[in-house]
Amino acid sequence: MPLLMRRHGLCFRCPVGCALKVILAAVVASGPTFAWRPAVSVAPVPQRGDCAARRATSAVPEAAAPSTAGRKLGSLSIGLVAGGLGGALGLGGGFLVVPALNSLMGLEPRKSIGTSSFVVLATSASAVCTYIHEGLASLRAAGAIAVTAVISARMGASMTNKVKPKTLKKGFGAWLLLVSVVIMAKALRLLPVHSSVTHAGATAALLPLSGLGIASGLVSGLLGVGGGTVLVPVLALAFAFPQSEAQGSALLAMLLPSVVSCSTHWSKGNVDRDLAGFAVLGALLGGFGGGEMAALLPERALRLIFAAVLSVVAVKYIRS
Repeated sequence: MPLLMRRHGLCFRCPVGCALKVILAAVVASGPTFAWRPAVSVAPVPQRGDCAARRATSAVPEAAAPSTAGRKLGSLSIGLVAGGLGGALGLGGGFLVVPALNSLMGLEPRKSIGTSSFVVLATSASAVCTYIHEGLASLRAAGAIAVTAVISARMGASMTNKVKPKTLKKGFGAWLLLVSVVIMAKALRLLPVHSSVTHAGATAALLPLSGLGIASGLVSGLLGVGGGTVLVPVLALAFAFPQSEAQGSALLAMLLPSVVSCSTHWSKGNVDRDLAGFAVLGALLGGFGGGEMAALLPERALRLIFAAVLSVVAVKYIRS
């Protein structure tokens, strides 16, 4: 595992710092896209005796298309909203970014998923700082999940170009819908509620957590989501984590797998480098605000909001 982590530039001592370095490297690598360059129309080469073509070559260059700035502003807004909501709910924000980039920005599915992986990484790195500061993230539980999720996330990202995940999305949506109904019913006291255990990560069994990491990493790499849609409900319902601690542990656990997923998508050309930097910037800002919001909300309200958002995400996947 240390060898695998060194291949992707990771270290055990400062996962958040490593994640931010990867994000910065991605933004720098896409640096030329931030520079203003006037759009110059290239006129066809005039043929001999073609007066109309000669006049075309002397025409004044067209002004830069406003759609370019609009796309960058749209990407920034998508990252901001997804980062804020993802950071507040421990979901990473990929569930919003993938459909938004696909339908609003016109990206093909594989590039929507690859670009979304960078937004998920930015959201996790930004929001988890607040969770850690407030003592709402279990390093022990997150470490057990991350060890296996790092491997399965790479496998999932490698399968993006080979698998048509339509059936997987529908099945995943059905799972999310079931989980959201259970969480909401428990929050409304319609189902028996077992007391949450403060700092449950200190005593949770490591083997089940490792199995959970395999599932969340695979989903994260394959669908471009943060893995929190798998981790948070299971940690809250099966491991008796308080909602805020489940969210913080999920974000921390998916930090290193997100780096691996980003690296794989980048190397395979699945990232829109023109839009990724702006989306990442928005996610960094939104993720910090979302983490602060989660630390302030009471447990019941946080569960109700989480269940409502999860049900919307579930319907989206089922109808895809």
